Amino acid sequence: MKTFNVVAYAITMAMAFPASAHTTAESNIVVRSALSRALTFCPHVLYDGLELPDGVEVPDTWRGFLGGDTNGWTLAEKRAAFDWYLTTLGTNDCMSLSAESREGIMAAIAKCDEFKHTNAVPAMKALVLNPRGVYRQDAMQFVFKFSSVSDTTTAFVETIMTNSTEYAIGERGTASCQYANKLLSFNATNESQRTVVTNGVAMFYKNRMLAPNAFSIIDDLFVRYIDDYAMSSNRLEHALNALSLPDCGPVTKRKFTSVTNQLLSSGQPLPWINVGGGGN
Repeated sequence: MKTFNVVAYAITMAMAFPASAHTTAESNIVVRSALSRALTFCPHVLYDGLELPDGVEVPDTWRGFLGGDTNGWTLAEKRAAFDWYLTTLGTNDCMSLSAESREGIMAAIAKCDEFKHTNAVPAMKALVLNPRGVYRQDAMQFVFKFSSVSDTTTAFVETIMTNSTEYAIGERGTASCQYANKLLSFNATNESQRTVVTNGVAMFYKNRMLAPNAFSIIDDLFVRYIDDYAMSSNRLEHALNALSLPDCGPVTKRKFTSVTNQLLSSGQPLPWINVGGGGN
């Protein structure tokens, strides 16, 4: 039989579990056990043919992850304990946790994604906004995967884009690229939705110089949604700015070199567009 090693994982953060028949300590044990099980079965493990001890399930379902109805806990109560654990990630100093505890956060995000646990979106947003959060880009990926295009999501992205002190360039790039892609693929079917898209595009335009590793997709966004942008001085400015960056990658360089050549060889004046009426 293959050896089944349980990863030692401890939830060292304080967790005030909501009033229930179970204590905080008992709730910690439930979540600790679930995350240990998830860490043991990393995403790259091939489950087929794996022999497991009696009573041990692969954690690819809520029952397999949380353990089912055992030791006086119902599966619903275990899910509530896990959800409460998720809410602590937005306020705790996750960076000060042990390596095992931080890996547990990674496992929790992965399970939310695997189970399409959309109720976890607010908790994942809070983790992203936590200055002492960890695996924030993974949490961002989850948020954008399961969040709709909305003014609330637009404001969330702007918070990340405009805060170079709290967010690394990779995190700001992830937020910018993911949401710009959502806007590009979004099919607005009514006036309210079209207004939301317009607001999102306006936010990106206002902050267009703040996400250098998202310049290419932002250019696509403006071309699609801003009238006459494709042959404008605004676009030329954006292209030249991208090309001036010392870390402009080869793909981005090829794209904006082509854009620049197209604009400069057009043989026509390039108008400046006042996006949003702001004179910019």
